[in-house]
This record gives sequence, structure tokens and C-alpha cells, in this order.
Amino acid sequence: MKKIGIWYFLILSLLLGFTSCDDETEDFDNDPKVEIVIDNKEGSAVYSFEAKTIGIDDNAQVIWSVDGKDIEGEDQQNIINQILDYLFKPGKHTICVRVITEQRTIEACAEINVDVDQNNPCPDLFFKAKRYQGPFTYKFIADFEGVENASYEWSVNGELVQEASQNDNQYLIYNFEQAGEYEVCIMTETPDCPQGVSYCKVIDVKDDNNGLCPELSFITEGNLLFANFPEMEQLEAYEWFVDGQLVETESLQNQDRDDLLNLESYNPGTYTVCIKAETPDCPNGTEFCKEVVIPEPKPIDCSVFDLVNFKDKAAVAGAISITDIDPNSVVWTIDGTVITPITPRVARLMDHVTQPGKYEICYKAVSPTCGTLEKCIEIDYKG
Repeated sequence: MKKIGIWYFLILSLLLGFTSCDDETEDFDNDPKVEIVIDNKEGSAVYSFEAKTIGIDDNAQVIWSVDGKDIEGEDQQNIINQILDYLFKPGKHTICVRVITEQRTIEACAEINVDVDQNNPCPDLFFKAKRYQGPFTYKFIADFEGVENASYEWSVNGELVQEASQNDNQYLIYNFEQAGEYEVCIMTETPDCPQGVSYCKVIDVKDDNNGLCPELSFITEGNLLFANFPEMEQLEAYEWFVDGQLVETESLQNQDRDDLLNLESYNPGTYTVCIKAETPDCPNGTEFCKEVVIPEPKPIDCSVFDLVNFKDKAAVAGAISITDIDPNSVVWTIDGTVITPITPRVARLMDHVTQPGKYEICYKAVSPTCGTLEKCIEIDYKG
């Protein structure tokens, strides 16, 4: 009886062990994943990419990039339900998608070789879509080779949109009656393409104002990030985040608003930087994120010093690389008059002049390595 008991105990232990291993394998298989599913008609430069995710929250942020450049601006509005439609030039391209959650960032990439059928007499149709002046109003913009001379028509759910037949300015403004999914198509027939050709995409019309959110964006100049998007000066406030942490708020009420984020104090590495905003027309908020790489420090190169004009802001290009500039030696002048900008590396004309016109703005500073750094530029200020 003792032997039977021992064998029973061993068998039970093995069964429990196998069960435990199965559970661990199952947990491993459920690790968050993302893959790119590609759809393309042979010979066409128009591609559709879908980010298929496993084990990832539906609220995760999805960022697409093409050839290393993140999709931004109006192109961002064409990403519907994690699907990116894109018109390529012939050649090899790399498409990547990053899915950002609070815990991690997961990335997947795909390589494609776009080979357009030059013998196809039918045009390779494509259009972009963006919300326009309200939750149910959309603007559809024809975008394909030869669009200026083409004659084409639009349809919504199979019904021809008569008022779009003239194709003025290559776009259609359409008012949907209610929320829902609609198939929008652009179609054409030509003497060389009598059978006709069309391009369609599904538009997910939502009963909210998030389509009217500001199109946030920023550009990178060394360790300086400049906010750069339409109507930026009218936006009441927006925030900068680095790796999910709020680091700076830009508000019209603050005297030190400069529309830039300085990452000079950050250690070398890769950081996810976001700008976020909420407005009355965008109550759920919107954001734009980009990975910013801060490289290892390099020997000081004095030749990188320059003074550049970026949207009526005189910026000291390369000053980040010249790390030993004495901040107490910095002097800015406009038409010979000394000014004190909000930040020593950027001077905004709007803070110091009240009339449009041409102004000479100068920067002067001292670096123990590079000596005296000095340059002037003329800016035609529009006001």
C-alpha cells in the first residue's frame, strides 16, 4: 500500500508539473504583439497596411512611419482603425508601426518593393480624407499622378455625388447625415481606360469633435524641439511629455511661453516625446509623439554655429554642440537695440516689435573653445 501511495503521489506531481508548464507557455503566447498586414493590387503604388495587435489595449497609441519619417499632419487623419493607406513612389520602402502603451512600446516593420505597371493605361487613383468644419463634414482630396488634367467622379455608398462632377480644386467636401461607416470612391474612365477604374476606402464617421482637434507636431534641431503646427499661436495651452512624464506646459497666460522644449540636460538615449492638447472642440484631447535620440557627446565643432530664421524666431543653430558658451556673454540686438529674449538661444520677434517690416537681429556670445560667436540676419516680419 505504501508503494501504491508513493506512485500515486509521483504521478500527481508530474501532472501538476505539466499543467504548470502549459500555463506558462500560454502566458508567453499571450505577450503583446503587433504585426503588419499588407494589401496591394499588383502594379499599383497604392498600399494599405493594417496593424494587427494581440494583447494590447484598444486605447494604445499607434504611430506609423514610412522610410523613417513619422506620418504627420493631414496624412495622420487617413489612419482609420489602425489602417494606413499610402501612395508610394516606385522603389524600396520601409514601413513601421509603433504601438505605445503605458507599460511599453512595441514596434513592427515591413519592407516593400513598389513596382508600378507602366503599361497599364488606367490611372493609379488615390485620395486623402480629413474631417472638416464639423464631426459629419469631410474633405476628400484627389491625389494621384495627372490629377490636374483628369476627369473623375465621386461616390458615397455606391451613389454618385453629382455636385462633385466639376472636380474644382481636386477635392470634394461632403456632409454625412449621421455617424457610421461609409465607402467613399473616386472613379474615372478615359479613352485609354474605357473599362474604368476606381479607388475606395471606408470612412468611419464619429459623432464627436475629435476630428477637429489641432494637428500637433514638432521638429527637432539638435536637443531643441520646436512646436510646429497650424494655428499654434492661437492654441490656449498644450503640454510636453517625455516618456509619459509632464515636463513643461506652454500657455498663452505664461510670459515664458517659447513653444520649444530643451533636452540639453537629458542623458544620451532614446526618449518618447509627446505634445498634448485639449480644446472645446477636442474635449478628449489629442497628441503627437515622436522618438527623439540624444546621441553621445561629440568633440566641439565650432563650424556648426549659425543663426537661422524659423517662423520669425531667430535661433542659434548648433549652439547645443558648442557646450561651453558662457550664458552671461550672450547679447541679442534688434536693429542695434539690446533685447532680452525668454530663452538665450531663441529670440521671437513678436515679443519685441509691434509693426511688420524688415529687422536685423544679431546674436553674440563667447565660447572658450570657439572664441567670439557673432552673426546677424535680416527677417521680414509679417506681424
